[in-house]
Amino acid sequence: MAKVPISGGQAFPTSRNLAVYYGKAQNTDSPSLYDLCTNSNVDMIVMGFVRQLNGPTALPSFGFTRYCKTPASCTDKTRVSCSDMAANITFCQSMGKKVLISLGGSVSNLTLDSVSDAHEAASILWNVFGAGANSTALRPFGNVAVDGFDFDFESGADTTYMDTLASSLQSYFRSSSPERYVSAAPLCANNTVLPYGLYANANFVWPRFYNAKACCFGSKGFNKSVSTWYSYLNSINSDLGPTYPRVYLGGLSFNNSNSGFMEPDAFVNATFTGRRLVQSKFGGVSLWEGTDGLVTKNAQGRDFLNVTKAGLLGDI
Repeated sequence: MAKVPISGGQAFPTSRNLAVYYGKAQNTDSPSLYDLCTNSNVDMIVMGFVRQLNGPTALPSFGFTRYCKTPASCTDKTRVSCSDMAANITFCQSMGKKVLISLGGSVSNLTLDSVSDAHEAASILWNVFGAGANSTALRPFGNVAVDGFDFDFESGADTTYMDTLASSLQSYFRSSSPERYVSAAPLCANNTVLPYGLYANANFVWPRFYNAKACCFGSKGFNKSVSTWYSYLNSINSDLGPTYPRVYLGGLSFNNSNSGFMEPDAFVNATFTGRRLVQSKFGGVSLWEGTDGLVTKNAQGRDFLNVTKAGLLGDI
């Protein structure tokens, strides 16, 4: 029986979107979410990271607490107040930008032991960060709800039941408005780090074409890797409909002394090639990291985000 498409989110129908990560800047002393909110080049902001789902009192532990305050009367580290960040999220959303929270990162403990665990994790995420009505006293952003969740796992991570978690989150999304989204950031060298069923429930997939010499931007294997990813994701029988998942090219916005960084203009030229290979499933570009991209500039003084967005718009 053919699957009946469910609402997959129509706020990003084009192939010209720029998504950026936020919260782990390398070259910016005071990274500002507000700076990304006011930047016309940015369409989507992904905050990192939720690092533990089975943390103290079974609530998620997250890595952006340096932007928050812990009540003096509260010993539970998950009960933090992020009122300034909540205000910035609201402002971002008022500017038409989507704000997601990423699960994982380089150091995390997000192991799920069963389908039941996955459903419970979805409930916790929905009620702590999403539009859920439970656990209101424990919500770091108060009544502000994010626009979805991103899955970012390194090689070797146990991602069993993450497909159930993604599917369960999509079920919550269908019960509320506005549209919300699931994204995934697999390593370019390995499409099996995340289970097939997660891709079937992802609105956006941005393989990370960096920190991997065999398939990164600028490598001999880049074009082949992009083509392989397109073929694989195009074969996914998506629960969200035939146009999903949208494929983004994940790149670096700063030189981290590893593999995959290209100067802004060279990077844009490489995305042109990738865009042709991905064809109609192309959704845009994702960058690690947004605020670092504001300080990485080309010879003309244009920052990485501006040059990348101009390339997506065909205005360079």
